[in-house]
Order: sequence, then C-alpha cells, then structure tokens
Amino acid sequence: MKKLFLYCFIFASIVLPQAYANEMVEDYMDIAKNYAVQGDYSGATAYFNRVLAIEPNNQEVKDNIKMLQRFVSPVKKSYAARVSAALDNAMNSRKNGDMTGTLNYIKSASQGSGFLYYNFLGEYYKETKQYNLAIAAFNQALQANPDFTQAHLAVALCHYEMGDYDGVIPPVTRFIYYNQQEDFGYALRAKAYMKMGRYNDAETEIVTALALNDDVEYKLLKGIILCNKNQYRQAIDILEPLTQTIQTSDIYKYIGYAYYGLQDYNNALLNMDKAIILNDDENDLKLRYNDAKAKLNGQTQGTME
Repeated sequence: MKKLFLYCFIFASIVLPQAYANEMVEDYMDIAKNYAVQGDYSGATAYFNRVLAIEPNNQEVKDNIKMLQRFVSPVKKSYAARVSAALDNAMNSRKNGDMTGTLNYIKSASQGSGFLYYNFLGEYYKETKQYNLAIAAFNQALQANPDFTQAHLAVALCHYEMGDYDGVIPPVTRFIYYNQQEDFGYALRAKAYMKMGRYNDAETEIVTALALNDDVEYKLLKGIILCNKNQYRQAIDILEPLTQTIQTSDIYKYIGYAYYGLQDYNNALLNMDKAIILNDDENDLKLRYNDAKAKLNGQTQGTME
C-alpha cells in the first residue's frame, strides 16, 4: 500500500505539472493568436514569450516571434544613423541645410577610408532619396573595394525605389552571383519582375527565396504574384492562413481580389472591406470594391427574378 501511495505521488508530481504546463501553453498560444489577429503584435509577442518560458525549445513560437518583430519594433533611425553617430549627425546637418557639415561628418565616419567614405555617402544619399547620387557613390565604393558585393544590392534597391525596375535586374543578379544563399536578393528580383509584369519569372524567384527563408513577407509576395497570374484559388490558399498571425491591408486586398476573380463577390467584399479599414487611401481598391458590390447586387436581383 505504501508503494502504491508513493507511486501515485510520484506520478502526480511528474504528470500533473506537465499536463498543467501543456494547458498553460495552449492558453498562451490562443491568447497570442487572438492578439495577432487584432493587430496587437506587441501583445502577441508577450504571450509567445510566456510560452517560451515554459517550452524554451519551441521552434514554432521562436519563428512566430521573429516574424512579428518586424511589425512590433518601429525603426526609429535610418540605416545610416544606426551605422554611425557621425552619419546621424550628417543626416541632421542636411535637415538643417548645412551641406558642408553633412560632408564633413561623412568624412569623419569614414575614418580616412575611401571605400567607407563612398559607402557611407551612398547610404546617406539613399536615405535622403537622392538615388542617382547614391548609385554613383556605391559604384565608387565598388571601385575602391570590388569585394564589397553588398553595393550591388544597394544599387539595385536604388533603382527599385526610383521605379526603374529594368535597372534592378543587372545589379541584383550580380549580387546573387556572389551571394547565392541570400534570400533577399531573389525576393527583390521577384518584386522587380512582378512590377514589370513578368509573373512567371517573379514566381520562380520568390519560390527560391522561400526555399531559403520561409518568411511571411515572401509568402505574401507569392500570393500577390499568383493573384496577378489569375491563379486565384492558389493565391487564397497562401494568403488566408497569414491572417491568423498578421493583419495588413495588402493581405486582405489581394484575398478580396482573388475572390473577385473567382466571382465570389460576397467574400470579395468582406475582405476588401477589411483592407479599406486598414488603408482607405487606395482608389483602385475602392473602385474594385464598388464594382464587386454592384455585381453582387446584380446577382441578388437575378436570383429574385
């Protein structure tokens, strides 16, 4: 009898806390997901961290936290400002109209290195949206240090921001040649191809990026590409699960567009309505919404007749 009592005590001390822990994990996961669906990414992250306190090796939760960090942590300083305090001073000098002070701070940040000077100068011009000057500076940095392959990516980004999507392809391709495991290069090339209407090429690139990094932004981009290819059901299958974790106007917009393409105007309106609530500045979205509404009303009247 004593042995049975001891066994029951040990069983309770081992199994019950584990069951309790599992129940707590499930509760925290549900709360985290609810916060995420509501767009409260800070709250979601807080509860995911509580799960990690119980299950420190839970990789799914770690991945969710990593994904949410982009939405939780606003960038308070530009890239240039984060690289160097002198560059931060350079940005402030430009805001005050002091170009001489700006260049002096950039020279100070480079510490006598011609390569660093042109690299920092390129970052400065890129942050201030002077893209042609930025491209020239990055090319000078490449001449000073041909091994600095990140400059190819920086040049490609400048072309993208300028709307010169054809111009993106040569420098980003050079970057990928030297950095074949860098997912961002493929994603950028996918975005450029998509803007050019080359959707098959865009899909190939984003599939490669996703194989290297199963990133939520890449999934969103793939869904948009499929929507543009009129592969509406496949687009919905990719985009709808994303709404369980994050909420953005683009996700709901393209889910709505996909349902519109399938002539499911009720679901199209439901999703486009959510997109408009999150971002009411898109005229194309509003036009598509009104068109879907008119077609739904037409279907309803046809059914009544």
